[in-house]
Amino acid sequence: MPDFRAAPEIHLARVANFRDMGGHETHDGRRLAPGRLLRSGHLGDATDADLAALEPYGLRRVFDFRTEKDIEHEGEDRLTSQAENVMLPMPDPAKGSDIRSLMENATVDDLDGIFGDGKAERMMIESAAGLVRERREPYSLFLKALARPDHVPALFHCSAGKDRAGWAGSVVLLALGVPEDQVIEQYLLSNRAGDELIARNSEKGNEFWHAALAPLVGVREEYIQSSFDAVQADWGDFDTYLQNGLGVTGEERAAICANLLE
Repeated sequence: MPDFRAAPEIHLARVANFRDMGGHETHDGRRLAPGRLLRSGHLGDATDADLAALEPYGLRRVFDFRTEKDIEHEGEDRLTSQAENVMLPMPDPAKGSDIRSLMENATVDDLDGIFGDGKAERMMIESAAGLVRERREPYSLFLKALARPDHVPALFHCSAGKDRAGWAGSVVLLALGVPEDQVIEQYLLSNRAGDELIARNSEKGNEFWHAALAPLVGVREEYIQSSFDAVQADWGDFDTYLQNGLGVTGEERAAICANLLE
């Protein structure tokens, strides 16, 4: 049975949800090489020490799925010496800018009315399907870029690194031939960052914040299952989605494998 041996963790002080995706094993026994593909939240607040920790990876490309509005709020990425930024903007399925404002300004009643009674979960489930159906162009460009040897090692991110970047990571792993259970395991690792955010707000006395916004801050298996279901409903299977939905050729898929697997 293929397994997942996670790459060693490094902690970045001001970059959320960072991890090396290396360690996933494919159906044919190959493994995603450590240091070839990284994921995180945005790099707008990266410290000099964070950049020094990233420098040994020799990043060639940093793929940014944020919109101009995201960048206005969070700042442009700070990059390591060899990295070039590639903008592949797509609106946040969780309407991140609106949620930020609510976290800072809303009352308990506001949060309950907007996100209570399962509304937040339903929104995230619908958004996860929307990433599959409505954001095909940026995901296609992302995969085609990973087929180029001069574009890796690479890091990809959105704002929090969990939704837009979550499906990006899932698509890459599935294209490499990683089993679905490992794809889900990788996706759910974003909850570590969500738990930290919830804990910080709980310490500040924002008790209702956890109950109302937890479905938006973290990820759940139902969300990625919604993405899988959208692939199945519209294309029948992942291979057809990859080829017809994203326009990734067999040659490009083989090149992605050659660039990322050991």
